[in-house]
Amino acid sequence: MSTIKGGYFMVTAVGFIMMAIVVFLLLKGKITLAPIFVVIPVIAALILGFSLNDINKFIGDGLSSVLNTAALFAFAVMYFSFLNDVGMFDVIVKKVMKYLGNKVEIVLLMTVIVACISHLDGSGATTMLITIPTMLPICKKMKIRPVAMLLMAVAASGAMNMTPWCSSVLRLTSATGVDPQELWRFILPLQAFCIVMSFILPFLVGKVERKNGAGMTDAEFLELKKTIDEPAKLTVSKGVIAFDMILTLVILGLMLAGVLKSNLGFMLAFAIALVVNYPNVKEQTAKIKQYGGTALNMVVIIFAIGVLVGIMKGTGMIDGMANACLALLPDSMGSHLTFIISLLSVPLSMFLGSDTVYLVLAPVLATVITTVGGSLMALCASLLVGACLSAGICLIGPSPYLALGLAGVEMGEALKYCFKWIFGMSVLATIFAGILGIVPF
Repeated sequence: MSTIKGGYFMVTAVGFIMMAIVVFLLLKGKITLAPIFVVIPVIAALILGFSLNDINKFIGDGLSSVLNTAALFAFAVMYFSFLNDVGMFDVIVKKVMKYLGNKVEIVLLMTVIVACISHLDGSGATTMLITIPTMLPICKKMKIRPVAMLLMAVAASGAMNMTPWCSSVLRLTSATGVDPQELWRFILPLQAFCIVMSFILPFLVGKVERKNGAGMTDAEFLELKKTIDEPAKLTVSKGVIAFDMILTLVILGLMLAGVLKSNLGFMLAFAIALVVNYPNVKEQTAKIKQYGGTALNMVVIIFAIGVLVGIMKGTGMIDGMANACLALLPDSMGSHLTFIISLLSVPLSMFLGSDTVYLVLAPVLATVITTVGGSLMALCASLLVGACLSAGICLIGPSPYLALGLAGVEMGEALKYCFKWIFGMSVLATIFAGILGIVPF
């Protein structure tokens, strides 16, 4: 392996100190992401002796690299937000719930399906806000423990997290420079495997819950079904809802086939659906303002990521830190590194937080992996496996605690119940990825 050159020492040292400060601030949770990713790197670059003109150039290069990602997220979030608002997801969920049977396993399976559907907008918070209030009353009446229902929502939303408009993929690709749509097509078999596992999980957990006393009589179940069969709440006609569903399937199909880039696809989908759902110009303007606020927060974060990565690359910090890692890395481990990262990605993400994994570790690991001849796509896949699946039980971040609050479950209880299942899923997914060559052994 290569060794650290003397000229890199100062840059490398400042790089590692900057990373430590960023991780510390992320773990403390006292400051939002954007100020951390803008202010700390600028200070680090000034300490290294770079001028403001140099720093402006680094930032410009970094911002240019994330423009497409920012556009994708903005339009994807607005598109799925108003589809949820007009009632499209509600219609789908109500249709699915009609097939609810008087079996513990079926109720848990319905939780997985509802979570998958509600996660189409890419937001973990939205998924939990829809899934848990919908399924919790049913689970309680069926004497299914809330933590079991939470596990279903965590596993399903984790599998769905790998779509290219979800924040997990967008943060990771912003930090590594990989195209979100190309990454999605690369990991699609892995995502499909994770979704299949989340659909198998209810039948395994259901047995555990039935042994714990879950279930209800047929008479109790019929009474429950009366509340489920109430019609969905729509703000547009059924014809418009049908159009929205067809448009969504067409756009996703064209993206998957590689005919449309994801950012252009959602720009077109949003423009068409906005006019169809809200024919009035005033309504269209109001809705853009309404949904734009949701997208703006993540767009700001993506631009802040551009600043961080641009400065780290421009100053040479990434190269310096990568060289340091390579100097410590045994030659025999280089070809297996992505597989090892994938196996460890659940505990890494749970204890460091996905932001640290995606935004701080990923850029450095990207240089290390490519230097030893590994694939950047494989690295992204290895980081996504555990980080996505464990997102709902991560110790760092607001969304898991929102889910815990909605379900009435303590974090300790959730970790005790969910960790073995989520970690087991990630190990199986890693082995599957190794067999397919997505994450080489």
